[in-house]
Amino acid sequence: MGYLRKATFKDLQYVAKNLREVDKLEAFYQTGQEPLQALQFTYLCSKVNMTIADDNNAPIGLCGVVSGGVIWMVATDALFDNRKYRIQLIRKGREWVDNLLKSYKVLYNFVYAENTSAIKWLKSLGFTFIQYHEKYGMQNKPFYEFLRIA
Repeated sequence: MGYLRKATFKDLQYVAKNLREVDKLEAFYQTGQEPLQALQFTYLCSKVNMTIADDNNAPIGLCGVVSGGVIWMVATDALFDNRKYRIQLIRKGREWVDNLLKSYKVLYNFVYAENTSAIKWLKSLGFTFIQYHEKYGMQNKPFYEFLRIA
């Protein structure tokens, strides 16, 4: 994660095509849609859309906020496979979330219970896991509800 920049539709297409398997599953389990369709819908509904870019400006992830404070992030393997990018994801991610909390009183969402890397990342950003849902989303899979209050 060299840096965050404004997302483009081309970034969305690339990331959707190269999503981590667990992010594909999470998107499908939550929405019942294929990853590209789920991500397009989320992108279009979001007030904030950012690309997580590597040192060469290539997209390795996307993140954003849907109105009302629903925060989201998806990634390619390139983001989590590189130690440098994982460390930057925590540092820059915390900074990004802190800045978002100046505009949103609450940031929240649900994460697939088996998406352990996302759960660790969310904890490092100060999110609290408030409820376990044994059956959530279109496929009735286990998810955790999380939030962070300003």
